[in-house]
Amino acid sequence: MSTWQVIKKLLSGSNLSWRKIFLAILLIIVIAIGFYYWKNQNKTEAAYKISQANPTSFVETVKINVDVSPNGRITLEGKDYSNTLKVFRDFYEIRLLVLDKPGVFISNFTVNLTLPRDVTQNQIEQTVFAVHGVGSYDYSLSSPRVLTYRASNVSSEASYTIVAHFPKSVLKASFAKQLDYVLSQISTKVYLGFAIALPLVTLIIMIFMIVRRRQDQIFYLSNKILNIPPSNTPPAVVGVLADGQVGPREIAATLIDLANRGYIYITCHANGTYSFGKRKSLNLEKLPELAEYERILLSKIFMPNQYMSTGEDVDMRIGQHVFSRKIAQVYLNIYNETTRLGYFIKNPVAVHLRWRFTGIFLFFIGLLGFLYTAFFAPDPKFPLFLWVGEFIASAIIIWLSGLMPIRSVTGTSTLRQWLQFRSYLKMGKAATGTAGLMDEYRRMLPYAIVFGVETEWTRRFMKETFIRPDWFDTEDMVVTLDVFASTLFPIIAYVGGSLDKSHEPTVE
Repeated sequence: MSTWQVIKKLLSGSNLSWRKIFLAILLIIVIAIGFYYWKNQNKTEAAYKISQANPTSFVETVKINVDVSPNGRITLEGKDYSNTLKVFRDFYEIRLLVLDKPGVFISNFTVNLTLPRDVTQNQIEQTVFAVHGVGSYDYSLSSPRVLTYRASNVSSEASYTIVAHFPKSVLKASFAKQLDYVLSQISTKVYLGFAIALPLVTLIIMIFMIVRRRQDQIFYLSNKILNIPPSNTPPAVVGVLADGQVGPREIAATLIDLANRGYIYITCHANGTYSFGKRKSLNLEKLPELAEYERILLSKIFMPNQYMSTGEDVDMRIGQHVFSRKIAQVYLNIYNETTRLGYFIKNPVAVHLRWRFTGIFLFFIGLLGFLYTAFFAPDPKFPLFLWVGEFIASAIIIWLSGLMPIRSVTGTSTLRQWLQFRSYLKMGKAATGTAGLMDEYRRMLPYAIVFGVETEWTRRFMKETFIRPDWFDTEDMVVTLDVFASTLFPIIAYVGGSLDKSHEPTVE
């Protein structure tokens, strides 16, 4: 699942608390951007403006004072113009647009720039950019701390900018300005290299950790075959033990397991639609012998006191909410059962969340860095490449977060046995026996589904006489095993996939 999909789900889902948290984060980001934009809007505005209350079109003399503090803060008539200070390798620069179309004619215009420490004439460099509309101008060091800029015959359409270069011993610029300078000195190739290397290194590290945590499954090479399940563990729990997370296969296998145990039946209609029906009780959701996650799953498929649920009913129930709290509870209960049996050191859902939120946190850090660089960092804005790489790295962490649980010693040894049983399910040779072969096929089908070998398991029984399970019905006159499989598998795959997509994203 991509980063944007996760964020969209977290913002749109039915879990109100998470939605509020992320809306608050986005609001803080917007406020921060607005504040910095307001604070720095004087970058393109003239520092000095003639009062609109002055009705004349001529001013004899204007004198303004610009003060520079030891920490690099620059003020003019109480306004902050610290953004005009730039850091270079051997000096600092102040470049201040003082006048821009003042609207009146100014006979004599003077700017006094006061530094925090004394300088000598050979330590500074003064420049004036008078684009047009200025009769004459000059500049000088009028005292050890005051740089004076003078202009005469300034027209109402004039543009007048003062520039001063002075040694770094005069003041100490803020860390942010010094960092901007350091980053601006890094070449484009370096930033591109980091942008490519960061997600690659993240991917390599994540894959290494996943392989380390799942090496007993990934590198399983045993020739041993177990022809019966090692235990009566529910198929959904076995799926979590093998894959580390709940998915559509676990949901589909649970539905077939419920059917095998006589709680529901599945009907396929001639027009390609399907329906689920209840057996044993009209209120299956209240039966104590069912696991908690099974009761919740049934309550999602059936309305209260509803005997049958069509495909349209299931789709409607899934579509009632953007995300389903019930399916998230199904997942949580499966994870809790797997942890209760001692198969994982920590609850897989807690591990998933920790990695997922780490990725989301890194994404928001990257977003803040990207926005700051785009709006406020000096040109060239090559650091943007670095933040793009950070976006991709955070997306990789979120994408692989569901594969990170750590199995316990019990879980590892149990998984080996289940993998031996998986080898039996996917054997290439036909099943043998004198009686009960179809019963064996039906009983083991949920496990074949969670292991992803239902096709291989079905192929082993193709030459046997097919006996339709009592929980499956169709309008076809003749039902063979291949018809059964080609009809049932798409139905449960669709329902399992739809329910899986509907769960809240806080549980993977």
